[in-house]
Formats: sequence, structure tokens, C-alpha cells
Amino acid sequence: MVCLTVPWVGVVSCLAGQAVPALKDVFKADFLIGGALNRNLVMGRDPNAAAIAERHFNTATAENDLKWQRIHPQLDQYNWEPADSYVAFCEKNQMVTIGHCLVWHSQVPRWVFRDDSGNALTRDALLARMKDHITTVVGRYKGRIKGWDVVNEALNEDGTLRSSQWLQIIGEGSEDKKYDFIENAFRWAREADPDAELYYNDYNLETSKAKCDGAVAIVNHLKSKGIRIDGVGIQMHGGLTHPSVEGLEYAIMNLAATGVKVMVTELDLRTQTRGYRGADINQVNRESTSDPNAAAAQTQKKLADKYAEIFSVLLKHKKDISRVTFWGVYDKTSWIGGSPLLFDRNYQPKEAFFAVVKTASPTPPAAAQPGARRGPGRGGFGGPIELGPDDKPAFDDPPAGFRAKRENIPHGELTMVEYDSKTVGTRRKMLVYTPAGYSTDRKYPVLYLLHGIGGDEREWQRLCHPENILDNLLADGKIQPMIVVMPNGRAQVNDRPEGNIYAASAAFANFENDLLKDVIPAIEAKYSVSANRENRALAGLSMGGGQSLNFGLAHLDVFAWDGGFSSAPNTKPPAELVPDPAAAREKLRLLWLGCGNKDGLIRISQGVHKYLKEKNVPHVWHVDGNGHDGTEWANNLYLFVQHIFK
Repeated sequence: MVCLTVPWVGVVSCLAGQAVPALKDVFKADFLIGGALNRNLVMGRDPNAAAIAERHFNTATAENDLKWQRIHPQLDQYNWEPADSYVAFCEKNQMVTIGHCLVWHSQVPRWVFRDDSGNALTRDALLARMKDHITTVVGRYKGRIKGWDVVNEALNEDGTLRSSQWLQIIGEGSEDKKYDFIENAFRWAREADPDAELYYNDYNLETSKAKCDGAVAIVNHLKSKGIRIDGVGIQMHGGLTHPSVEGLEYAIMNLAATGVKVMVTELDLRTQTRGYRGADINQVNRESTSDPNAAAAQTQKKLADKYAEIFSVLLKHKKDISRVTFWGVYDKTSWIGGSPLLFDRNYQPKEAFFAVVKTASPTPPAAAQPGARRGPGRGGFGGPIELGPDDKPAFDDPPAGFRAKRENIPHGELTMVEYDSKTVGTRRKMLVYTPAGYSTDRKYPVLYLLHGIGGDEREWQRLCHPENILDNLLADGKIQPMIVVMPNGRAQVNDRPEGNIYAASAAFANFENDLLKDVIPAIEAKYSVSANRENRALAGLSMGGGQSLNFGLAHLDVFAWDGGFSSAPNTKPPAELVPDPAAAREKLRLLWLGCGNKDGLIRISQGVHKYLKEKNVPHVWHVDGNGHDGTEWANNLYLFVQHIFK
């Protein structure tokens, strides 16, 4: 092991010879990176911690000194000095300054909810007290604090509103008034500083789908009232085994689908096996080292692996992530004790630090050519990327919120349908969307939508919410009603994405028979559809994109509309896909190729486009700024369905 002198902390660091880059530089092209700063740090009493923050962070959050209890301890008293020091520290070091938090059920003095006689305030009196606090605090830092956690932790685990005194008094037990304290908090913060970003912030959004859905409901409610909300903070107080990748992606994608920014606001990972498990800072001893295993090598390896997994997911979805903030700077002052952060109790970068850095620095493939642009870590695909003059968007990106559920419009239905597959010899499942107002009195066209190699019949719904996309477009009069069928493209007895998913490639090829002989007949027997090629479309993402091109172009007598989104290497060579260009020109109503310019698999779609262009086969070639991810596929679906069945 080589011991290095680390000048920014003024101590010797034994790092096995590894370079220690600044985190803000490592993730400069991805998102802001920061930490929660305490009073000792910003007021000069912990210079080593301050040195870490100065070097590594380009954003910061006040850990406690902007909370009501600290900054406004008495009705007629404000304690500005610590908060002023925090803002000055951030400005000196050119950090994006975040204010935390304005309205919370915890760390609020008792007097806030009581009158001079000790009785509960009336609704109007509490609203006036809230307005005065928000106006005073936000107004003092107008133009200096760039974003505010306006409302913090207002939800229960089931997604309902927490029965806080804010809700009890201002909501008055009325369903119509339950969001009033949230609405007014955002209105008054906006009035106090129109240029500041305003956020809702909560914990367990990445572990509880119901709670995440509750946060989505808050965003949609505020927007329905014309109240601006700029983002939602996922606190992410995790552990060595949570959150799961699925849970984290569910939160990111569903919150981003509302059209707001998503940020990780309070990241740390519990290493202790004992102690308080909640997220209320009043219940935790920050100096606790009750678990001697917290700093053990095995624990630190698990910590590093979990941080690497989390950052890999964040980088995959970096288009939707604006900020990642650790809740603290180094282990000794972490609110949960133990060893939860990237810097240890001696201010040294840990194994987890280097694991996080490594997620942003993938090793280039041996085949990469000098000057080639590398594909992203976002979708887990490498490969050099070389863009040509044709590789540009054919259409503008969808509007914000295009895949969010709108409450004031009719909604279609999602139904899990079983069918007998003679091809596989089992009974299989497919997810079917029927549009709002579906009736057997009319005939509907059908879009068959195929998933990727790691998915199943629910992947489209999980990643992209096609039901919301279609509901919204139909309500806006931009598409005609259609049925959408999402089958399982893995035609084998165990059709779950388990074990070595790549070993199932033969089953994806075999799905051609299942689709033509079993899926389509089952749909046309069960639903009122127009059973002809003019009313059948086929599209898919990744592996499903390759399937769609392979099957659709091979069966022009079955499908008139065909789309491949980020098509994977299972796509046949172009000359095999379209052996008869004249027939394709005659029969295809639409051939759509879409891919992101950050996708390491773009060469597959580029090759198909080049061949089609040479053979004069009309097609859409749409290259936008995404990677191999749900955003890319949702965007393409939004555009594709507006061009079919015309």
C-alpha cells in the first residue's frame, strides 16, 4: 500500500496509490454533486471537512440551520448567523445553494401550532404564520439560495398524506382541503423568490411504490392548480441491500414522467445492524458507533458495491437527474453513525469513493477508434459511436409530462390476458391496453409492442407508461383509438428474465411463430379489431426492436406499419431484412427507425438506415439525444403512434 499526502485535507492518506479526482469533475457532464453541510463546517470549526466540500462539491444543502427550529426558534426571533455563514460558504466556493426546508412536521417549535394561551391555532392563523415564515426566510436569501425543499416528508408509506399538524389544522379534515398547506407553501415561496427552484422532498420513494405514487400525485395536483413545482427529491437513506435497482428506477422514471426534475437529496447507506431505522433526525445519535462491524473490510466492500450499483443507475438515467447530494461530508458527523459515506472518520476517501468514481469511467473497448465517441454507461452498452450528417432528429422531443397520468381525461384499461400458445406448449400472458370508450360496436387497429431482452410483458408499462402516453394523445385528438398488445417475446416454457438472459436468444427468434400463430389469433378472437394488414402495426425496444424489424419486414402481408427503437444486434443484416426493396416500397405504410445518439448500439440502426437510403425505401430515421433507456423508448412511442393507422 502506498501512503499519499492529500493536501486538501492536510493529512496522510493510504490509498493504494489511487488518484483522488474531485467528484464534481468526475460527474461534471452528468449532474451536480454535493453534500449536507453542518454549522461547524461553514463557520470554520471543521476545516478538514470544509476542504473536502470545497474540492469535491459544486452544490450543497444546509443540514439543519435553515430548518424552522434552528432559524426561527421563537415567534419574534430569527437566528440568522449560521444560515448566513452557510450561504456565504457556498457563494465563496461557487456551489449551487439549496435551502432545506420550509415546511416539515419535525424540528418545528411547539409554538408554531399554538396561540398565546397554548390552544391549537385556527386554520387561518396557521396559514398566516406559515406565510410569514416562508416570506421572511426565502426573502432574505432571494437570488442567493437557488433551490428550496419547500415541503418535506408529507407522505405516509402507503402514499396518503401524513397526519401532521399542518394537515390537521389547515386541512380541517376535509378531502377538498388536504393539499392546501402544500399549495400555499409553494405559492408563497414562489412569490418570495420567483427565480428559485422549488421542490418536494421525501424518503423511501425508491423503496415504496405507493409512496412514490403519492409524490407523483402531489406534483400532478400542484400542476393541475397552475402551481409551479420544479423537482422532487429522493432522499435515499439506504443500506447495504437496499434500494433495489427496480425500485430506484421506478421512482426516477415515474417522477420524471411528470415533467419535473428528479434529484437525490440525502444519500447515505446505513452500515450498522442496530439502532433507529427511520428518517427522523431527532431519533438518531450521530456519534453512534454501536456496531463494530461498520468499518470492517467486508462491510466496506458491500458498501462500495452498493454505491457503485446506485451510481450506475443514476448515470443510466442522468438525463432526468439534476443533482446528487450526500447527507453529510464524512462518517464522523453522519446523522446515522457507523460508516455510511464516501469519506471515513479521518477524512480519508474510502473504497466506496473509488467505486463511485469508477462508475463514471468505463474502460473503452479495444475496438474503439481514435476520435470515436463512446456510448454511455446509461444503458449498459459500450461500443464506439460515430455520427454522420443523417444522424439527427426528425421531430422535436415530446412535451414535458407527456407520459404522466392526467386526472381530468378519460383513461383506457390495462388487462393481463392469458392465451394458449401452441408454439410453446403452455398458457402464456400478454398485457393489453384498450382505449377509453372501447366498444364492440366498432373495429380497432392493433399495435403489437415488443420488449427487450431483460424484460417481459410488463416492461413497456414499467419503463414508459404507454397507457398514459396513449390516453393523453387520444384526449388531445392526436391519434385514433387503438388497442396495444404487449406480449412476452421470450417464447419458451420459463419465459421469465432469469439466469443468463442472453441464453434465451433462440426463444426470441422463436417468438415469430408465437406472434403469428398464437398471439394475433387470440387478440382477434377476443377483441373487436380490424383483422387486416392496414390495421396492424409492430414495434419494439432493443431486442424487441430487432424482432419488430425481423418479423414485420418478413411479413408485409401481415403488418403495414413497422418500428424499431434502439434495435439490438439480433436485427438481421439489412439485405436480409429487405431482400426485395420494391415490395417494401409498395407495401410499407411506415417504417420507423429510432435511436439515441448516446446509444452504443446505434451502429445497428445506422446500418439499416444506410441500406434503406441506398435502395430508396422510404422510412423515418430519428436520432435524438438519448441513450439506451426508457426515455428514448417512450419518446419514440409517442412520435410513432401519431404516424400510424392514418
